[in-house]
Amino acid sequence: MTETVLFAIALLVPLAATVLEHMGDVRISERHHSHHDTYVVPVSFTRAIVLAMAFMGVLGLLLGWLCHEGVLSVSSLVVLAFFDAFLVTCLGLWLCIGRYRVSVFSDSMVVTPVVGRNVWVRYDEIERLEWTGLRMESGFRSLAVWVDGRRAATLLGIVDVEQIIMSMDRFDLLPQTN
Repeated sequence: MTETVLFAIALLVPLAATVLEHMGDVRISERHHSHHDTYVVPVSFTRAIVLAMAFMGVLGLLLGWLCHEGVLSVSSLVVLAFFDAFLVTCLGLWLCIGRYRVSVFSDSMVVTPVVGRNVWVRYDEIERLEWTGLRMESGFRSLAVWVDGRRAATLLGIVDVEQIIMSMDRFDLLPQTN
């Protein structure tokens, strides 16, 4: 019974993610609208997560089947549990990262974080901007936005941070290097 459930997870999780990625929201960055621009995580990144899930699902099913048939001397439960843990973790990552977006307006922006509620930030209330984390696909690091002495939002480096900064027009707040 447990083995059947683990086989089902290894099959259904990548299949569901593939269908949702294919049928779901296009998630294209919307730029140069009359009143706003929206920046999202690139589809190439989310598709790479789905492809990794599909590959690991197939590999998990294959190795689990080989263990079940006695070709490999490892318990199929252990093998399937490992691959299923990877798949469920990737599914959670894919679901969270897919909702991240930054919409910029003439005087403010709204950040939809990976987890949590939307955060509205008025440009004139920003106290400072601070580079954080590692460089991302875009070549930029993440940018912390500080309002009222606390971090109000983080602009992930995987979106087009340079264009977002240009929309804010608050270059005076960026850290200066000597």
